[in-house]
Amino acid sequence: MQGLHARAALACAVSGRRPVPAQHVKEEPAMEFPPVTVAAWRAQVEKELGGRSFESALVHEAMERILIAPLYTEAPAAARASGDPSAPPFRICMRQARGATAADLVADVEGCADALWLGLGDACGAALAPADFAQTFFVFDTEDVASMEAVERHVSALTPVAASRFALCMDPLASRARGAAPFATLAEELAALGRVAHFVEARAPGASAVLVSTLPYHDAGADAADEIAFALSTGARYLDVLLESGLSPEQAARQIAVQIAVGRDTFVELCKLRALRTCFRKLLAAVGAPSGPRTKVHAVCSSRTLTTRDPWVNMLRVTTQMFSAILGGADLVTPNAFDQAFGVPSALARRVARNTGLVLREESFLGKVADPAGGSYYFETLTDALAREAWQRFRALEREGGMTDALESGRLAARIEAVARNWRERIAKRKVPILGVSEFAHLDETQTRPVPSEEAPPRAAHALAAERDAAAFEALRARAEAAETPPEAVLVTLGSFAESRPRAGFAAGFFAAGGIRTRESTTDEPAPLVCLCGTDERYTTEAAERARALKAAGCKRVLVAGRPSRLDTSLREAGVDGFIFLGCDAVTVLSELLGVLS
Repeated sequence: MQGLHARAALACAVSGRRPVPAQHVKEEPAMEFPPVTVAAWRAQVEKELGGRSFESALVHEAMERILIAPLYTEAPAAARASGDPSAPPFRICMRQARGATAADLVADVEGCADALWLGLGDACGAALAPADFAQTFFVFDTEDVASMEAVERHVSALTPVAASRFALCMDPLASRARGAAPFATLAEELAALGRVAHFVEARAPGASAVLVSTLPYHDAGADAADEIAFALSTGARYLDVLLESGLSPEQAARQIAVQIAVGRDTFVELCKLRALRTCFRKLLAAVGAPSGPRTKVHAVCSSRTLTTRDPWVNMLRVTTQMFSAILGGADLVTPNAFDQAFGVPSALARRVARNTGLVLREESFLGKVADPAGGSYYFETLTDALAREAWQRFRALEREGGMTDALESGRLAARIEAVARNWRERIAKRKVPILGVSEFAHLDETQTRPVPSEEAPPRAAHALAAERDAAAFEALRARAEAAETPPEAVLVTLGSFAESRPRAGFAAGFFAAGGIRTRESTTDEPAPLVCLCGTDERYTTEAAERARALKAAGCKRVLVAGRPSRLDTSLREAGVDGFIFLGCDAVTVLSELLGVLS
């Protein structure tokens, strides 16, 4: 009401009229809608669907075998309040390149990053001044250090700078999955975790020594439920080691942090972080730390989703991923630079990444709300479903021998590859679009940096294969650009502009995803690759005749834009070589066409 009265007073001042006293202002009653039951809503929706199945039209299955409904009206009692309202504001954690200097770190801190992620050896060799990093939190990778003794030595040297504001990334299982050179045997590294955890507990109370990272599994193609299950199995193994070393359950819980990737599905990834906390609390309770310290979660934007084509779109990807991480309750959030897929990010890209977090925190106020996703029926239900699915997978993994056995036996790699294969198929069929790559490809873009080779280097034993989502389509673009003659397809339009436009537009986008340019024609001109574009009615009356004429003119490939229909046989007999449509394997089709055009 105060805002209403202020606006009324301002209007009166402008018009010269006397304001009406507040007690005489008549408030209009709020518009009310009659209550509607879920059953009535469902009946109306099914009526609008015109006979189509409600489930097939509006309910879809996520990669994690969880059904996503169009409407949630009430969360189950077990799914309520699954967030963490005690979460402090998140920190923007900037990752540093190998060999980062003190000046690089100071530049990020002066740019308002309040956490830094770098190699422990680099941090020790950079001669950091404590005054420059008085409020900065550090995440220290240990893969650039040669021994456990060196880890302890470097931690001691960095105590004046980092105090207790740091987390060591001691994660031997993830290191092996990533293909990093190990310190020693896995058994020896696991045994050393307890020693380093005791050292950190005594030297820097509040810091953590052990990390549970799901990044290598995510990069290899694991889905959200598997990521949580792998984190739980790894965490259970490390908790056993820490408890056997003599730490109490509360101390062991304090020594473990979790690092998890945040991918492209905004709501699933948001709920993944919330489900992770739910499951980790359950795991800690099982080892005797039901009221232990809050597990620190470091969310990292997905490298798998980055593209080298139209890389500016990566800014949008990073923004939505940071949004998911923040609403999911992450303590640390690491954004990707938009040109990170090319190698070492540019200064501009790093600044944009850092400022994205600042805008979300300071201008969107996402850091000011406790558990912002809490209370949403959709989020609470999805969080609960993810937590239940992940816990079942965790138990199954433990029955088979746990994370160590799964990694060393190759079962883990086979399991992730099965999920990744399904994901790659969906991308290839453009059921999962990649903006700027498989959809709305910009063929006239100027590459500002050289595209890195997609040839995978030799992998160490047990290392998982990581591949970006856009790799297959980007390889097609590279083939097209390397051709002596730019590949081209002629779109032969049938009928009026209005009749041909929908499928001509689709065909142009389809070919552009493979680097093939298009031009339209209404005549049967000879060209290596031709695609007929029109309505089903036009195909019935004209397609066969036009296909025969095009083949007679010397066309190597004649395609039709649209799904195969009852005309499939007759059109193929007339010379049509195939059909392009949403759901066909675009990568396979485009690869074959590039071969024809080369």
